[in-house]
Amino acid sequence: MRNPWLLLILLATAGDCFGQSPRSGKILVLRSVTVIDGTGAAARPETTVVVQNGRITKIGKASEVVAPKSAQSIDGIGKFLIPGLWDMHGHLTDAGEGALAQLVENGVTGVRDLGGDLERVRAWRADIEAGKRVGPHIVAAGPLLDGPTEAKWHVVAKNEAEARELVRTIKASGADLLKTHMNLSKEAFLAAVDEAKKLGLPIAVHKPSEMTIAEVSNAGASSLEHVEMLLHSELYGEDDPAKSFDEAFARLEGEKGAALWAKLAKNGTYFVPTLVAYERGFVLWSNKPEAMLKRRPIHWRGLDLIGAMHRAGVKILAGTDFSDWAVVPGVDLHNELALLVEAGFSPMEALQAATLRPAEFLGRSKELGTIEEGKIADLVLLDMDPLESISHTRKIRAVVLGGRYVDVVKMRDELMR
Repeated sequence: MRNPWLLLILLATAGDCFGQSPRSGKILVLRSVTVIDGTGAAARPETTVVVQNGRITKIGKASEVVAPKSAQSIDGIGKFLIPGLWDMHGHLTDAGEGALAQLVENGVTGVRDLGGDLERVRAWRADIEAGKRVGPHIVAAGPLLDGPTEAKWHVVAKNEAEARELVRTIKASGADLLKTHMNLSKEAFLAAVDEAKKLGLPIAVHKPSEMTIAEVSNAGASSLEHVEMLLHSELYGEDDPAKSFDEAFARLEGEKGAALWAKLAKNGTYFVPTLVAYERGFVLWSNKPEAMLKRRPIHWRGLDLIGAMHRAGVKILAGTDFSDWAVVPGVDLHNELALLVEAGFSPMEALQAATLRPAEFLGRSKELGTIEEGKIADLVLLDMDPLESISHTRKIRAVVLGGRYVDVVKMRDELMR
């Protein structure tokens, strides 16, 4: 069988391969594994984790936890267990339905979808929740609220009144959050944010062209997207715009940057740098060494800005901006984690950007983000220690999705036959 996504679907429906429905009452036991729970605590070797009805019911020393004979028992000796990963900036509609299983295969158990066909995405989510389809948890924005544009999946607000009406329409259509884009006027953006707050919609922001990062944060953005928006804010701001990349960086690397990071931290504005998208789209896209010679230093300085932001207390979320171009759903989340480490994060901090922080942002810390008793059993079983090297998050043995066991290695072995 050569279709990996069909195979994953088959594994999902085969009890001996995939485990059981989270509602089945059967028990999954991961024995003698090293647990990296995502809280920041030290790794816990020789630990057994028990899962029932899709939830973690017991975590304890392997020598003390006795599993029922009827349980599905997995040998975790020499393996490492981390929380399921979240990609906090993706576009499922453009990536296509094949991305759903591919994300899970790569340990991504949750996605924040930031623009697309909401009806289609909600249908996929319903199938996933009903057990008809393999895929991650999905939090969806629906259409992107924008100013004048002909871009697909964007809706246009030309003034404040239209912005408010469209926000109400997006909310009524079942969106979980609002995503705004760069062509929106300042007046329309502020009206949209005000309306979204009234309706309880979080707001993910691709910065409007005529506003600064500070203004967007002060207005109440829940999250800001893309590392390049930092430079855009300095180069195209209405007041005293920078005249070059070097000048823009000099400002952000100095006192102005420090003040901005402090403001973001104080306002509780999360930042989703999508570093891998910038690297692929700006640095590597042309595949011309002479272009990369000029662009790579800009990318490296951007990494330094994210590192400084992180050290200043700004909460960073891991996201890739996967869509229908070069960024690969699931695969590139691991590249994003590697870039965060390159920016100065510890491996644990990079993991938390894809686990603990997304759960906090979504207001679901009681259910997701860490490996603790009572939480949803979204887990990734690794063959190597991710705290030794963040690249080891790629060494996936299996994924536990809502308590159901997906043997990723077995799936890949089948593909090689």
